[in-house]
Amino acid sequence: MEFRTLTNVSVDEILEVFNLSFSDYIVPFHLTKEMLTSKIAAEKLDMDISVGGFEDGKLVSFILQSEKIEEGQKIIYNGGTGVVPESRGKGLVRKMYDFIIPVLKERNADILLLEVIEGNAAAIRAYENLGFTIVRKLLCFKGNISSGKENKEITIKEMDEFPWDSLRSFWDIEPSWQGCVYVLDPMPESYTTIGAYADEKLVGYIIYNPLARKIHQIAVDKNYRKQGIGSILFNTIADGKPIAINNVDDISVETRRFLDQKIGLENWLSQFEMKRAI
Repeated sequence: MEFRTLTNVSVDEILEVFNLSFSDYIVPFHLTKEMLTSKIAAEKLDMDISVGGFEDGKLVSFILQSEKIEEGQKIIYNGGTGVVPESRGKGLVRKMYDFIIPVLKERNADILLLEVIEGNAAAIRAYENLGFTIVRKLLCFKGNISSGKENKEITIKEMDEFPWDSLRSFWDIEPSWQGCVYVLDPMPESYTTIGAYADEKLVGYIIYNPLARKIHQIAVDKNYRKQGIGSILFNTIADGKPIAINNVDDISVETRRFLDQKIGLENWLSQFEMKRAI
C-alpha cells in the first residue's frame, strides 16, 4: 500500500472511487463527473494537500481537503473521506492522516476540520480516536418550498457585488465550510445570489446553487425580520422541485423554526462538526 497526494490523479479516477466508497454509505449517493468537478471547484479542494491510498498503483481510498486562513489560523477542511468496500478494515483513514499531517505541518497548518453524520457511530469513534472532538451540531434540511406571505414594499434583484461586512451583520450563526466567505468569495459563476431591498437598502439575501439545488447562505437584517423577507427570498428560487440547505447550526432556534414551520423543509439529517489541532 502506498500513500501520496492526489496531485496527479485524474477526476475520473477519483470519481470512480468516490462513488464506490459511498455506494453503501449511511446516506448512499452518486456523483456525476460534472457534480464532482463542481464540488472540487466550489469547496476549493486542493489536490496538493489531498491524500490517497493506492494498492498496486490503483486508488482505493482518499481524503479530499482544502485550506483557509481564519483569525490567524490555517484550517484544513476534510471535504470527503472514502474507502472502497474491499479495502476497509485496514486502518486506511488513520494511515492517510499519518501520511498527510507531516505535509500539513510543513505548510504551518493549525487545525483539522470535518463533518460526520450523527448516526455514523463507527466514524465518530474513529475520528475521536484520531484526536478529533465534536464542536457543534449541524442540521440538514430538504424539501419543497411552501409559499409564504408577500411584502410589496420589498424589491428583489440579483446581486453582483458582495459587501461581506454588511452581510455578516445579518448572521446569527457562523456558516459551515461550504457556506463560508472563503468558499464563496469570489462567487462561483454557477451560483445565483438574490438580494431583498427596502427603499434601495439591502435587508436580506440568499445564495443558491441551481445545479446542486442547494442554498449556501440566507440571512435577513435583524431590524427587518418577521416581515416576510426570508419567505420572499425562498419564493424567488422556488420552482416546484426539492431544494436543500445543509449544516445549519442547531443553536439557532429561530432559523430552525423558520425553515421547518415557515418554509416547510424537513430536518432529515444531522451532522457533527469535529476539530483537532495538528
